Amino acid sequence: MKRNTQQGSLILEVIKSAKRPLTPLEIHQRASNMYPRIGIATTYRHLKALAEKNRVVGVDYPGQPPRYEWADGEDKVHFACRSCDKLFALKDTTEDIPPAKVPKGFTVQGFEVMLYGVCPECE
Repeated sequence: MKRNTQQGSLILEVIKSAKRPLTPLEIHQRASNMYPRIGIATTYRHLKALAEKNRVVGVDYPGQPPRYEWADGEDKVHFACRSCDKLFALKDTTEDIPPAKVPKGFTVQGFEVMLYGVCPECE
């Protein structure tokens, strides 16, 4: 995508306003509420372009589809609800060091903290 389009702007706005990482299907459903003619292929195409421009980042959760959140530059930890399978982005209050010593010869380039439990909606 070389130019901004109404659909691309809409998809970015959906992600920014979500307050949590969303799957491509969740993004498409929310965007469709505002622009009914948007296609799922268009949603994926814009997600790819936004990720390439570092406007959104992918959040991986094992066994689940990828999710995307706005790349706002803030450090986050993620909370996975075991009841509804939603992911939530929380402010990172951990130290910026790996939680364990790594074996000799390994180079740490980053790490993630994933919390698990039940969200307020499911309690």
